[in-house]
Amino acid sequence: MILGLLIPFSIIYSKELLDNKIHSKVGLEKLVKDIPVLAELPRLGKKDEQLVRKDDRSVLGESLRILRTNLDYLIKSKSGRNNVIYVTSSVPGEGKTFLSSNLAMIFSNTDKKVLLIGADIRNPKLYTFFNNKDVDKLGKPGRNKDAGLTEYLYDDSMTSRDIINPMLVHTNTIDVIYSGKIPPNPSELLMSERMKDLIMEVSLKYDYVVVDTAPLMVVTDTLLISEYADHIIYVTRAGATETKVLEFPLKLKKEGKLKGLSFVVNDVKDSNLGYGGKYGYGYGKTTKKWWKF
Repeated sequence: MILGLLIPFSIIYSKELLDNKIHSKVGLEKLVKDIPVLAELPRLGKKDEQLVRKDDRSVLGESLRILRTNLDYLIKSKSGRNNVIYVTSSVPGEGKTFLSSNLAMIFSNTDKKVLLIGADIRNPKLYTFFNNKDVDKLGKPGRNKDAGLTEYLYDDSMTSRDIINPMLVHTNTIDVIYSGKIPPNPSELLMSERMKDLIMEVSLKYDYVVVDTAPLMVVTDTLLISEYADHIIYVTRAGATETKVLEFPLKLKKEGKLKGLSFVVNDVKDSNLGYGGKYGYGYGKTTKKWWKF
């Protein structure tokens, strides 16, 4: 009987001991210590809406409101206009474009003027979120409908108006700058003065500028333009991001290369969610257990 109890408990203990992944906000906070973890986003099913709506009462909607509130505290804690927010991650597939798109949407819910920039010019993903039946283009004043960030950086005669796409997403209005065509020299393009000029210009015109950047551990692109950011949100994915990976952004912050660093945990299981998911508050979907039918 002792052996029968010892074996399963040993297996469970070994599994926990060998587990080197992030699973929740609480676990991440223990690792990053004094660096803020702004929110955790729930795992979505294949049929779930990928972009938050204006009056969204789902767990995703509430999680994004928590993120918006916490981020606003950081923005208001500094003097001056510090509204440029980069979103990055360690590697592709952790949800940075998903977060960038929804962060822009949740900011626009408060009738703020929001610009979303696709600065991951090696692997553009914004098109997948803003190219469906729920998205209407409100007209384009520019001369080239296919122009994006790379075209702007190449062509000195282009202005920001030529690449900004006004969008109506559900009932939200946001402006989007797509990445443009994939260039042969992405790093050199991002290093140009025109990138700095663009960020400085739009930061004065918009309440929030959200920039979807390249993964930090894969290419150097984000570090090349990190000095223009006021806040950098580092996205981790529950069950996928390894704890040792966090040493990289923490080291960069210590060296002064990542200012305004904060974290978000994406794709968290319902059982690992904090207040919004674990306790519930009348939001989201509720289903009866099979034994209660």
